[in-house]
Amino acid sequence: MIKIKNNFYELNIDNEKGVIASLLKNGKNLLSENQPPLMTLRFRGDKGEALDFNTTDAVCTYEETEKSLTLNFSFTENLKASLLVTFDDSAELKFNAKVEGDKQLEWLEYPGIAVNDTFRDNGGKSKILWPYNEGAIIEDITVREKGGFPYFEPKYPSMGCYGMCPGMVFAPFVAVINEDIGSLYVGAHDKNNNTRNVDFYRLNGGIKLQMRLYPGVSEGKYETDHDLIIKVFDGDWYDGAEIYRDFFEKERGGYLTPITENSTLPSWYHDSPIVLTYCVRGHHDMDKMDPSGLFPYINGMSLVDELSEKFGSKIMVILMHWEGTAPWAPPFVWPPYGGEACLKEYIDALHEKGHILGVYCSGFGWTQNSNVAEYNMEKYFADNNLKDIMCISPEGTLPFSEICTGQRSGYDMCPSQPLVKEILMKEVEGMAKLGIDYAQLLDQNHGGTAYMCYSKNHGHPPVPGKWQNEKVKDILKSVRDKAKEKGTNMLFGCESAAAEMFIPELLISDNRFELNYTLGYPVPLYSFMYHKYLNNFMGNQVCAEGTINGRKTPLSLQLRLAYSFIAGDFLTLVVNDKGKLQWAWGQKDFSEDYMPDTDNAFELIRNMNAWRMGKFGDFLHFGTMKKPENVKAENKVELYSGGRVESMEPFYTAKYGIGDEEIQFIVNYTDDTIKIKLPENKSYTVYTDPSGENRYNAEGEVKINKRSVIAIA
Repeated sequence: MIKIKNNFYELNIDNEKGVIASLLKNGKNLLSENQPPLMTLRFRGDKGEALDFNTTDAVCTYEETEKSLTLNFSFTENLKASLLVTFDDSAELKFNAKVEGDKQLEWLEYPGIAVNDTFRDNGGKSKILWPYNEGAIIEDITVREKGGFPYFEPKYPSMGCYGMCPGMVFAPFVAVINEDIGSLYVGAHDKNNNTRNVDFYRLNGGIKLQMRLYPGVSEGKYETDHDLIIKVFDGDWYDGAEIYRDFFEKERGGYLTPITENSTLPSWYHDSPIVLTYCVRGHHDMDKMDPSGLFPYINGMSLVDELSEKFGSKIMVILMHWEGTAPWAPPFVWPPYGGEACLKEYIDALHEKGHILGVYCSGFGWTQNSNVAEYNMEKYFADNNLKDIMCISPEGTLPFSEICTGQRSGYDMCPSQPLVKEILMKEVEGMAKLGIDYAQLLDQNHGGTAYMCYSKNHGHPPVPGKWQNEKVKDILKSVRDKAKEKGTNMLFGCESAAAEMFIPELLISDNRFELNYTLGYPVPLYSFMYHKYLNNFMGNQVCAEGTINGRKTPLSLQLRLAYSFIAGDFLTLVVNDKGKLQWAWGQKDFSEDYMPDTDNAFELIRNMNAWRMGKFGDFLHFGTMKKPENVKAENKVELYSGGRVESMEPFYTAKYGIGDEEIQFIVNYTDDTIKIKLPENKSYTVYTDPSGENRYNAEGEVKINKRSVIAIA
C-alpha cells in the first residue's frame, strides 16, 4: 500500500491490486469499498476488434519522490503504461499517463475511481454535478437509470446522448457534492481540445466516475498533454464548479472574447430579442408535411408585429421545417421550401422593422431517405461514391446512423473530408446571400461535436479523438468566412450549448436544459462558466412536454421561462400555426383544456424581458455569474416528471457581477404572491422595477408579486 497524505486528504493506492484503495477527508473515506482499475486501456486489433487491458492484471513497480509517485505497469512484453501522480500541500492531486504498445490505441481511463453510493435512492444526501446539457444535478441515480438518458457505453454508430465532451457534455469535469463528509472534484485541466467521455454509473456498490480520454493518435504510444485533477473541497455545486472556472479563466479563457469586446457580434445580439419558433410544414416532427397556416412565410408577419408590441422587444424568428429538401434531412437544406423569393419577402419585411430571421439546420448527417417527406438520395449517394466520406465503424463497415431515426435513415459524415466542408459552405452561402441572420447549423451535433469515425482511409488516425475537434473548428471558421464573404454578419449555433472548444465559432445556441429533468434537475452551470462570452437562447424545448407532465404541472412553461431568464438566455416562444403558445416543440395534443395559459406566460415574459432591457440588463447580458445569497420560500411547487414528484422552490434566482458591483435577481414564476426569507443579520436593497428607481431596504423577508421579478443588492 502506498500512502500520500497532507492536511487535506489521505490517498491510499494498492499497487498490488492496481487500484486506489481509499481517499480520506477528515478521516472519512469518500470512495466505495470496491474500486475500478487504476488504469484501463483499449486498443484495436488488425481487424478492428477491441483489446482491453487494466491494471488489476498488470505487474506494478513504483518510484517515489517527496512530491511525486510514478506507477509503472507491465501488461505484456509489448504493452506498458505508467501513471504519474504529483502533489503538494494543497487539496489537489495531478495525474498524467503514458502508454507504450504495439497496437492501435483507442482510449485510456485514469484514474479509475468510484465514490460512495450515498445518494437519495440509497438513503444518502450526495449529489453529482455534471456539465450535461448546460448543467445537471443528480441526487437520485435511479431517476437517470430509468429516464431517457441513462448511461450508454460510447460506441459506433454514435448516439447524441452519450456523455461525450465535446457533445452533450460541454466541459471535462464532474463533482460529487456531500456537505456532510466532504466533496470531490475530478476534472481534466486541458487546454488542447481533447475528446473525452465524462460520465458516471453504478458499479460494484459504488458510483464510478468515468474520465475516458480518446487521444486520437495513429499508434500505440501516447503521453498525456494536460493534468487530470482530483481535489477535495467543501461546499455546494457553485464551489465545485468554481474549481474548473478558475482553471479556465487562468489558463484557457484568453482564447475567448468577452461580449463587451467582441466587435464581430451583430447589433441585434445586444437588443434582448424574444425568440419565436414555429414550423412552416406539419405540426410536429412526425406529422404529414403539408404547409401550415404560417406558410407562405410572410403569413408570420402579423404574429411578429403583435408579439413585438406586447413585449416591447425585437423578435427573432427561427424557422423549423423550412428546408426545401425535407425536415431534419441533413446535409442539404437549400433552397428553402417555397423558393428563395418566398422567404426573401419575409426576411425583408422582418428586417424593415428591425427583427431577425434564423433557421434550424441539421449538421454533419447524411440522409438517404426521409421518413416524413418525399426525399431519396440513394442514387446520388451511389453515383458519387459518397460512402467514402462517411464515418466508418472499427470493423470497416457502414451501418445506418442512430441519430433521429424517426425522421430519417442515413449516415454520419466525417468532418475530415473536404467534400463535407464544401457541402456545408455551399448551404451557408445560400442562406447568407438571402440575408438570413442566424443558423442553428449543427442540430443533432450536440455541443458542435462530430461523431466517431474509425476509417483507415480518411487521412486521420483510425480512432476518434482530438483530430475531430480540430476539423470541426476548421469547418466552422470556413463557414463564418463564407457568410462574411457574402456581406452578412451571420451567427451560428448548435443543439445544446456549444462545447467549450467551439464557443468562438458558435456564439448563440439552443439551450437544452429541459432534458435534465430526466436525470434530476437543471442548474445554470454553463452560464456560471461562460456567460460573459456568449448568450444562448431558451430553445424550442424539445421533449419538455414528456419530461414534465403539463397537466399535473400547470406551471411547467412559466418555471422554464424563469429558469432561462436567470441563466441569461434569450426567452423563446414555441407556437403552432395559429400562433397559439405551445408547451414545447413536439406537442401533438392541442386541445383547449391542455394548452398553457398564454396570458400568464406573456405577463411573465413581458416582466422579465423588461428587466433584461432595463437598468440592470447588462448583468444578464454579459455579467459573470456568482454564487447567490441563500434565499428560501415558505411554500413549494410540485413538479411531475416521469413517475416522480419533485418539490421545487416557487422562484429561480441568480447573482451576476460586473467589476465590483453585484446584483441578484429573483423571479416568482407562480400565479401567487410569495414570501422570500433572506439570510439573517444582513440588510439588502430591494429593487422592485426594471428602472431601479423603486427600491427599499429589507431584512429577514421580502414579498414578490406573482409572475414578477425583484433584484437585491
